[in-house]
Amino acid sequence: MLISMTGFGRSECQENEYTYQAEIRSVNNRFIEVTTRLPKAYSDLEQPLKSLIKSYCSRGSINLSINIGYSNDSPDELEIKPNLLLAKQYLDALKHIQNSLGLTGEVDLKAVVGLKEIIKIEPATLDPAKKDLILKIAEEALISLQKMKEEEGKNLQTDLSNRINSIEKHATEIESRHPQVLEEYQEKLKERVRIITDGLEIEETRLAQEVALLADRCDITEEITRLKSHLNQFKSFLKTNGPIGRKLEFITQEINREINTTGSKSNDTMISKQVIEIKSELEKIREQVQNIE
Repeated sequence: MLISMTGFGRSECQENEYTYQAEIRSVNNRFIEVTTRLPKAYSDLEQPLKSLIKSYCSRGSINLSINIGYSNDSPDELEIKPNLLLAKQYLDALKHIQNSLGLTGEVDLKAVVGLKEIIKIEPATLDPAKKDLILKIAEEALISLQKMKEEEGKNLQTDLSNRINSIEKHATEIESRHPQVLEEYQEKLKERVRIITDGLEIEETRLAQEVALLADRCDITEEITRLKSHLNQFKSFLKTNGPIGRKLEFITQEINREINTTGSKSNDTMISKQVIEIKSELEKIREQVQNIE
């Protein structure tokens, strides 16, 4: 079963005056890259949370955010914190826009503090004993994420299966067309010679040599054989469990290699048309497999 690298998961828990919330997002990446955003009191959970995520996910760019809200609006229970690092990044971006577009004016404090997540309101004190609860809601969010990734994986599997089947049909057309190309070439060669020699008889042995030379230059038997093997491998991988995204990427490259060689060897319009159709399907397959874990 295929698993997508794209998904979202969320979990929330209410305990006394506190609301604990975990949100996790994942997008495609060649490797696994995990970032976490945690309340300061729980910063030591960063590594355990990363290990937890990696036990579920093998590839992807994954972002986990833990937020804690407080239902009591008493000012003594709340703490206002500026995100200085994010504010500096916002300021640098605004200045870059200003310089690039030749804009005038100054970036003031009001403009910066109004940006998203520059000012953060958190409970003044957090209970370190709640770390197990943080890990629990993080895992619940991960399970939700995995369900979405599996559902998307089913859609990807259906799409890829259909495209591989389409490529097989085009490959069959190429294989059946190839012998006819040689026969047609032989007839065209005879006609050309007849016109050039004004109807004189030509030596059949010489004609056969010319046809044999073309057959050798245009022989795509090996390419078609390897292509079929790669397509069978691709379909076999679709039925396996576990991370197979990189394997599918490699097989897709090999299929493309055989098709490129087939196209370069062929001088037939009908075969060239089938090659174009296959390359169109391959381009879509290449985009899809980049989203598979």
